[in-house]
Order: sequence, then structure tokens, then C-alpha cells
Amino acid sequence: MKKSKLSRRITWRVIAIISFFNVLIVAAIVAFVFIFSLGNGSMRGQYVTDGIAGNVETMLQLAKTVTFNNRTDIEANLDSPEHVFDALEEIIKINKGLSGCFAAFEPDYFKGQGRWFEAYAYYTDSTHIDSRQIGSPQHDYFNGPWYQQGLALERDDDGFLTDLYYDDTVNSRMFCSYVVPVFDRQGRKVGVYGVDLSHELLNVTIDETMRNVKKEFYIDAQSNIAYKDDIYFSIQIIDSKGNRIAGSDSLDISMLKSEKEIVDAELDMEDLKGTPYYINAKQLGGTGWTLVVFQHRDLVFIWGEVLAIIILICMVIGYLVIFFFTTRSIRRATQPLEFLSESAQELAKGNFDASLPTFRHNDEVAQLRDSFGTMQQSLKQYMEDLKASTTEKASMERELDIAHNIQMSMLPKTFPAFPNRKDIELYAALVPAKAVGGDLYDFLIHDEKLFFCIGDVSGKGIPASLVMAVSRTLFRNVTAHTAEPDHIVETMNKSICDGNDNFMFVTLFVGVLDLLTGHLSYCNAGHDAPYVQGELLPCIPNLPIGVKPTFQYINQEADIASGVNVFLYTDGLTEAKNADNQFFGQQRITDIVTAFEGSPQELIETMTAAVHQFVGDYEQSDDLTMLAFKIAM
Repeated sequence: MKKSKLSRRITWRVIAIISFFNVLIVAAIVAFVFIFSLGNGSMRGQYVTDGIAGNVETMLQLAKTVTFNNRTDIEANLDSPEHVFDALEEIIKINKGLSGCFAAFEPDYFKGQGRWFEAYAYYTDSTHIDSRQIGSPQHDYFNGPWYQQGLALERDDDGFLTDLYYDDTVNSRMFCSYVVPVFDRQGRKVGVYGVDLSHELLNVTIDETMRNVKKEFYIDAQSNIAYKDDIYFSIQIIDSKGNRIAGSDSLDISMLKSEKEIVDAELDMEDLKGTPYYINAKQLGGTGWTLVVFQHRDLVFIWGEVLAIIILICMVIGYLVIFFFTTRSIRRATQPLEFLSESAQELAKGNFDASLPTFRHNDEVAQLRDSFGTMQQSLKQYMEDLKASTTEKASMERELDIAHNIQMSMLPKTFPAFPNRKDIELYAALVPAKAVGGDLYDFLIHDEKLFFCIGDVSGKGIPASLVMAVSRTLFRNVTAHTAEPDHIVETMNKSICDGNDNFMFVTLFVGVLDLLTGHLSYCNAGHDAPYVQGELLPCIPNLPIGVKPTFQYINQEADIASGVNVFLYTDGLTEAKNADNQFFGQQRITDIVTAFEGSPQELIETMTAAVHQFVGDYEQSDDLTMLAFKIAM
């Protein structure tokens, strides 16, 4: 009855923990997605607007940069009109993002060219560049605000960006220009130079960046409006005195533009066809312009709602599947282990006549039971021989050797460990001390994942070897049902803690390596941190298993690159001692691992040779256990 209660308690405890965290994760994800999509939909709209504004500002910054960087080219070619044309054509050829560039000069600057001379270079199509002189009485640029304001600037002043204006001299379209003054070699101001950006070019930038934007237009500093195509919204412009200038009553531009400053705005309205829209306005920094963007309201919300529902459905189905199979697997795995654990505890107490359970399946648990049976008979015979013989010490050592051999027989020692696989190289070694110890290691591949562990049982002798055997078998059985290192360690911890009257514990490191991606999940239970190519892997210490049954272990993750050696060891390596009572120490390990560039087997052989050279013939008191692997390149 006690066994049944214990098994059921462990099963439901694990299921409760998994269920609790699964529910929390599902609820948190669904709530986050749903609340974010519904409560912060407007942020998505403003994010789109900010993205468009950033790209437009980049185009405007390009115009400014080109103007300042190439002004000296214009000033160096003032000796003839032809050279001015050549310089303008070269500028627009290099800077394909421009619509055109121009240089306008003071009256009669070039002899023989007349009072007006404004050289203009522009693209006639996507590849061909043309240039001509466009100054004339009909195009009297001397009275143009852009010319007058540009001529009023000094060399060290910033240029200025014009408001949107309609120009039909060359191309009938909306433009904005960035203008700076031009000086001759004597430092005299002789005209202005600038570049043009068409409204169509700015809209191409928007189209390439945000294809889900429905409509957009600009409001410049003078409340002029430029838009890409016909929009469904009626526009009303209000001047500083509150008078209506144009449009109807659908959208009040004063809501987007205040008298003192341009502010970001957000409106929720419908167009004339009844379609709901979000309207976002964004100031274009340093220009005095406002970018207004219209987006379908459904585009702001619908995908977040759909995503939340899909995530909820998938996670609920996945949780039910996990719950079902976890329940069956844990119950099946832990019940025989509990029986065997109790028998092992009786053996650890010295009750060598304790009966061992029998199992129908010839699996690892049955093999462990047979090993316990062999060990039990050997120890019982040893005690009988001890009473009848005066050679106590020799008999004890002989029986301990038997126990040690049984212990060693449970560890994998055939290498290459996976001769049919080319994607992983692995090697391990256990150099035993004189006394029977509790070091262990194990590894196996399941579902393209390498499961491995290394550990050290507290104490020496038969109890340590028994706990070592139980720990190794627990590892084999639990890894058949879960690939989460923290779950593996927690299940082993609960089993070791139950009935642990001798208060024995095991330091343990458990890892699961995805052989396809190199992703490593691991959990440390009070063990020394492994090395990854000369660097210690960050490890949360946690408690050793067998100390506290309710302790919650923390899972950690890392990515292991191909060709990188991962080196694990027990404290028998760092605490190897020579005749001068000096320890081998951590630094020697670090130096060897850092400088090493060979296979895992060569690494362990090199480390073993270094330890033997250091300790000489001095007898060691602890096993030396090492495990190394790397993903083949």
C-alpha cells in the first residue's frame, strides 16, 4: 500500500507541476496577444506611420546631403555655362534618388546668356538624363521665394527645404526643393543651387516600404496638401483665424495641425463609403511638414485576434496530448523504480537478506535488479566469509572488487560510442581509485537527441555504488519519457530522496543535445560546470539530488557549434593530489582545454596523462571520471 501511494504521489506531483506551468504559459501568451492586439492596435498604426515618416525623412536628408556635398562641384565650374550643365548632369547621374537639380544665377552673370540663367538637369525617364536653361521672363525665378530665401543665406548656414509647389516649367508635378547659396572664387554670392524631390518619388518610397497603407498625403508648413491619388476623404483646411479654406466637413486638418506646432495625432473615423479607418499624423522632423496616413481599421486588429485564437487552440490540444501521455509514461516508469529504490535502501542499510522485486520486462530496471541480486549474493557471501576467516582485509578487498566490477559493468565503455553515426564524436573514461566510489556517467541517443549525464555520489563504498547504480538506471528510464533536463533531474531527485535515511546525495549534470541544430538544454544539480572550447558553461548551481524532494531545478540552454569540444568531469580531476599535497586544480584544466584542438578521445587521453604526470605514484582517494563530445563538422 505504501508503494502504491508513493508512486501515485510522484506521478500526480509531476503532472501537477507540468499542468500548472502549461496553463500559466498558455494563459500568459493568449492574454498578451489578445490584449496587445485589441488594447494597443493604435500603436501598430502609429508604428506604420513612424516607419513611413522615417523613410521620407531619409529621402529629405539625402537631398540635404547631396546639396551640401556637391555645392563645391558647382562652384568649381562657374567658368562657363557648359561646365555648369556638366556638373549638374554628373550630380544627378550619381544620385539616382533625385528628380532633378538646378543652379540659378544673378542677372547677367554669364555674358551672352541674357538676364536669366537657370541650368536644370533632370531624368526624362528612368535612364535618360537631359538638361536645359529654363530661366526666362515667363519663369522669372528672381521673384521666386526659393531663390530669394536661398540667396539670403550664408555659406555656414543650413539650406532650407521649400514647401510643396507645383511647377510646369519642365515636368508638371508637385515638387519640394532643398536650396543653398553659391559663391564664386572671390567669395561673392552669385546664385543658388539645389535639388528637387517630386511628390511621386516620395510616394514610391512609401509604396516600397509599407504596401498595406491605404492612403497618405502631406501637409506642408503653409497647409498646402499633396496627395498620391484620389482619396475618399473630404479635406477641410482651417487657417489661423478659423476660416474654412477648402473642402467639406469630413476631416478637419486643424485636428492634425495646430497653430504653434505640428503634433502627432490619431483619429478613428469612416470614409464616405462607411469603411472604418485609423488616421495617424506624424511630423517630419525639421521640415514643418505633416505626413498623414490612412489605414484600414481591420488591418490593425484582425491578425492579432486570429493569432490569439490559433495559439489558444493549438496549445490546448497540445496540452491535452502531453497530459495524457505524460500520465501514462510517468506512472509506468516510476512504479517499478520505487520498488527497486526501497530494496536498494534496505541493501544500503546492510539488510542483505531483503527480497528484491521481480519484473516481467527485460529492460534496464530488470537488469538493475539482476545486478542488485548479484551484488546482494556477493555481499552476503562476503559477510559469511568474514565471520569464518581471519583474512578479513583480503576478503573485503576481493568483494569490493566484485562490487566495483559490477558497478563498472553498468557504465558504457565501448567506443566509438555510436559507430554508425558520423555527426557526433563521444568518449568517456572512469579511472577508479582504490576504494569503490560513486562516480557515474551515461549517454544515449533518442529521437536525434543526445542524452548524457555525469555525476558523483557522496561518500564511498557499497552505499555509494548502489546509489550510483540507482541513479544511472533512473536516468535511463526517465529519459525514455521526457527530453527536458529539469524534469529528468526532478524525477530522479524525488526517487532518490524517498527513504533516503542515510542522507546520501548525488551531484549531477544532465544535458540534452539536439544533434540537428546543436541546441543544448541542460540542468546542473550541484556539479562542476563543463567546459565548452576552453570556457566554463554558465551553470546555476542548484542542490544535488537526494537533498530536498520539493526542490525545483532550473533548465538552461546554449548553442554548441560544430567542431567544438564539450568537456565534463568530476571533482576527482580538480582534487587530484600529488606527494607535496598540491591539487591539480581548475587552472591546469582550463589551460589544457583551451589549447586543445583534437578529438574528444584525444582530449581525455591528454588530460589523463597530465594528471598522471602531476600526481606521480601518489595514491588517489577519488575516482577520475571524464566525458567529452563534439558535433562533427
